[in-house]
Amino acid sequence: MRLSTKGEYASRAMLELSLHYADGPMHIRDISAAQDIPERFLEQILLLLKRTGYLRSKKGPNGGYYLAKAPSRISVAEVIRVMDGPLAPIDCVSVTAHEVCPRERVCGLKGLWKETRDAIARILERTTFEDLAERTRAAQKMDSGETEGNRRTD
Repeated sequence: MRLSTKGEYASRAMLELSLHYADGPMHIRDISAAQDIPERFLEQILLLLKRTGYLRSKKGPNGGYYLAKAPSRISVAEVIRVMDGPLAPIDCVSVTAHEVCPRERVCGLKGLWKETRDAIARILERTTFEDLAERTRAAQKMDSGETEGNRRTD
């Protein structure tokens, strides 16, 4: 599996929306600024995530994008598949986009690639955006605590 820039930005945008899930819709410019994603590219990503049912939008001054369901109900695997397709490292072991290879029945590598696919899928499917939001909050708390704790007072 190779994560594209589109997949990375989609994950970061979903994380940002998860961090602010209780706050209501977010403007594209705020998501863009918080996650360092170019606005024009982000707009395309958010529209695709909206079309596939992960986001909703609201027009008006208090409008923007928001998650269509709780971040605890959206796995990272789902979003990566929307953006980048199958999680398999090669097509002959893909569950959703399997392509027959003439060497498939006798290939010693197939088992390795299948194990790799299964490991990646297992991790990404069990990791939700709520999990990532919690990790982010913990990391931010640690960072601010370490910064304050490391300040010299003399």
